[in-house]
Amino acid sequence: MWINNNKVILGLMLVLFLSACSTKKMISTKTGSEKELSRKDKKMLLEGIESNELLFETFSTKAKTKLSLDNKTFNATLNIRIKHQEVIWISANAFLGIEAARIMITPDRIQIINRLQSTYIDKPFDYIYNFTSKELSFEELEDLFVGNSIDFYMNPSNTVLSVGNNYKIVGDLEDLSFEMNLDADYNVSQTSLSESNKNQILQFNYPNYGKIESQSIPSEVNINLKAAKMNMDAAMKYEDINLNQELSFPFSVPERYKKI
Repeated sequence: MWINNNKVILGLMLVLFLSACSTKKMISTKTGSEKELSRKDKKMLLEGIESNELLFETFSTKAKTKLSLDNKTFNATLNIRIKHQEVIWISANAFLGIEAARIMITPDRIQIINRLQSTYIDKPFDYIYNFTSKELSFEELEDLFVGNSIDFYMNPSNTVLSVGNNYKIVGDLEDLSFEMNLDADYNVSQTSLSESNKNQILQFNYPNYGKIESQSIPSEVNINLKAAKMNMDAAMKYEDINLNQELSFPFSVPERYKKI
């Protein structure tokens, strides 16, 4: 049964961590409709992006998730809770609402309970760099969950383009390259991340947005990861999105669980 498959747990962890890298730096190929923005228009765009950021103290949602992993497909429900700049908490439920894993990420630590294997992980935050670029911080992970622009877009050396009525920002930070696409309302439609020294490539797509408390927020998040030893697609549909409600973040490890 798939519930005993460690690769599926790894796939869920990758979905929850939301990051990846690539062997080659991304090259943005200009089309006839692309035009580099003037300094004035670039400034206006960056101000528009900043003003469109989702502002919240807490965020919660239930994400119906279809995970395709190495040509096999699985379904899960992710209960996601975030307290701004403090904690990202996720409970992953499999069959009949049975919890398969629980993850709690803070700026200092990564903790993971694998209920299917009766094991747990308790590591410093830098453990996340087994799955992500070292350029990504806790704040960037939080932004990716809620569809905000990651801070890389502010780098003055970026190339900023108009694409018809939409926009594209391309840039590098150390070994990390990224490309961010936005619609005419400054909503992020796609974020791509790559790193020059790893055999992986990843994209986040936000195909649909809705309004919560007059703020734009994605209702769907799709993730595509291609790596040397794993191909993964995850389609998440956000349901029951709530902002600024009082939340709890329960996390306790049974004594019989083995630390790994």
